[in-house]
Amino acid sequence: MNKLAKITATALFALFLTACDKADKTADTHKPAETTAPAMSVEAQEKADYEKLIAWNQEQGALQAQNQQKLQQELNAAAETKDENKAKAAIEAFNKNVQASIASLDALDVKSDLIGNAKNQTKEVLTLASQLLVAQANVKTEADQKAYAEKAVELQNKMQALAELGAQIEAKFNPAPVQSDASSTEAPAVK
Repeated sequence: MNKLAKITATALFALFLTACDKADKTADTHKPAETTAPAMSVEAQEKADYEKLIAWNQEQGALQAQNQQKLQQELNAAAETKDENKAKAAIEAFNKNVQASIASLDALDVKSDLIGNAKNQTKEVLTLASQLLVAQANVKTEADQKAYAEKAVELQNKMQALAELGAQIEAKFNPAPVQSDASSTEAPAVK
């Protein structure tokens, strides 16, 4: 039962990753009008790549949410019947879905260095989360638990780095909060 709880926690952690990344990037979809402004070709390419990554993230976020719900249902059923094989099968099926997400991320044609870096970091995080999910089923000794804990810390660090990069990208492509603050401070000065 303890192993099943850890498996569930890892799966939720993977979903958390998807949800956090999606939240950072979906807020930026409210500014598509900026694409009409003339920009340097590098900036235009970055913006186009950014929009590709947003679209991928929205699509995958919805799929991962469905897959996470299915995984939870299957893990709960396995816990009720105390069937470890069902739990392993559920994890394998979820892992295949994560691998499909990684493959679809690889298929994105991104030319910008900034967005390419975000894409690569997203891939690293998804890959590590997938590895942790699979490894969780095989944690049997203290040494296994220590190795697992080290990978979990590595995943947290990579997620933090990705969140920081996401914040930088968001600041670059969606400076709306700064603009709204400036307009609210300008309004009293005009009166």
